[in-house]
Amino acid sequence: MKPLVREKEKAIELRKKGHSYKEILTVVPVAKSSLSLWLKDLPLTKDEKKVLKTRTDSNISHGRIKAASVHAQNRIQREKEQFIVAKQLFTKYSTDTLFHTGIALYWAEGAKRSNMFVFINSDIEMVEIMLLWIEKFTEYTREDLGYRLFVHQAYAHKEYEQWWVEKLCVSKENLKKTVYKPSKFDTQKRVGYKGCIRVEVPKSSVLLFYMKCWMSLMVEYYGNK
Repeated sequence: MKPLVREKEKAIELRKKGHSYKEILTVVPVAKSSLSLWLKDLPLTKDEKKVLKTRTDSNISHGRIKAASVHAQNRIQREKEQFIVAKQLFTKYSTDTLFHTGIALYWAEGAKRSNMFVFINSDIEMVEIMLLWIEKFTEYTREDLGYRLFVHQAYAHKEYEQWWVEKLCVSKENLKKTVYKPSKFDTQKRVGYKGCIRVEVPKSSVLLFYMKCWMSLMVEYYGNK
């Protein structure tokens, strides 16, 4: 029993110094259940509790930092692998005019700070080119995409949603709830204006990363001409 008594005293001593159960078990090789029994009613002073909390918080912070570091390393490795694929695809389509056109259009009108591939414009012809690009160079069809109309409140009664559905050749179910923007005017100022349509490619973070790579590669491509 004496060795066990000494182990218990050592465990209590370490606990009062702010060590965690895991740390104590590396010094005091007993069952965790025994350690829990010894320490569950351990009376700690205010200062001892403060030390314990400080060490616990420090361990948690260290764990979070380590996890964040691992996550960052995994992300860097993943992006390296994705860049290789993006470069291979760029080489494959480098002579295709539509491929370059789509990159330029997205560079000008696409969302770069989003976590998904998003393109928005009021010009139906420009939107149509973007849709053709998506259908040719990705696995998505226009029916896979989401669409949202942004239009001034003054034009709400014109029901432009149906116009866009017909022009885009998609079902009305693909169109999300319209966003109406405040307007200073009660009458239409731009002839032919039908609002802006937002094209959203679902689960497209990788495609967005490819697009950003292609923008840089396109600069190099034309810079070497």
